[in-house]
Amino acid sequence: LAGRGAAVTDEIVSAAREYTDAGCTAVHVEIDGVPAGFIVLSDTLRDDAQTVIDGVKAAGVTPVLLTGDHAGAAQSIASRVGINEVHAECFPEDKLRYIDEYHARGGVCMIGDGINDAPALKRADAGIAMGGVGSDIAIDAADIALVNDDIAELPHLLRLSRRMMRTIKINITFSMCLNFLAIGLAIPGLLGPVVGALVHNAGSVLVIANSALLLRWQKNT
Repeated sequence: LAGRGAAVTDEIVSAAREYTDAGCTAVHVEIDGVPAGFIVLSDTLRDDAQTVIDGVKAAGVTPVLLTGDHAGAAQSIASRVGINEVHAECFPEDKLRYIDEYHARGGVCMIGDGINDAPALKRADAGIAMGGVGSDIAIDAADIALVNDDIAELPHLLRLSRRMMRTIKINITFSMCLNFLAIGLAIPGLLGPVVGALVHNAGSVLVIANSALLLRWQKNT
């Protein structure tokens, strides 16, 4: 406003600071070139935000907030849902840097919906974009798009992914052991071609059946 010939009074600045310190954004307003006050903007949380964060923590995952908002707003939102690690005023390259830092400690799952989130969604081990409100470039960069933007399913998605990896490892181990056993029995002639083919097919059926259990898997929480 000062650049347009209007000087914001100390009284307005002081009154606005009360809200900015609480995590809000103050937009100063002038009427006919004279400062008249300010409008306070504040981010709102989804009704299920706290439940989702609690579920993510219960799944053994540490939530981190990366945002382009100023530090006051970021800390306010994070404190309301119990997020301890916050990085505010982030540009796209800053988010990439943080993704790389966290990747050095383990797997990283990035959730976002904006254009600025696209590079980080692409870089993360698993990128999840909001399919309804998210930008097209963010959806294209992500590995998963939530069609109805229902973030309540995120804790289940994390647990299901771990269960899926466990099932894959079990299937691979079972198949290799069965094949090595069949080869060992076939070398001295204890296992004929017909029986060997039946054993191989039976092993494949068991692997498929074990994988199909994931379709109805639910973890009690």
